[in-house]
Amino acid sequence: MLKNLILCLKLAVVFCAIVFFAKALEYLIFNGGLSGEFYDYVFFRK
Repeated sequence: MLKNLILCLKLAVVFCAIVFFAKALEYLIFNGGLSGEFYDYVFFRK
């Protein structure tokens, strides 16, 4: 039971990381190149 719960949590974390990475890439593509704005978006400086 506990092992299944830990596995589910790991999968959820990996899934969130993939979704975030996809959003960051999408933002990068639509805003043309590695601008300062992109780094603000990635590191939550806005």
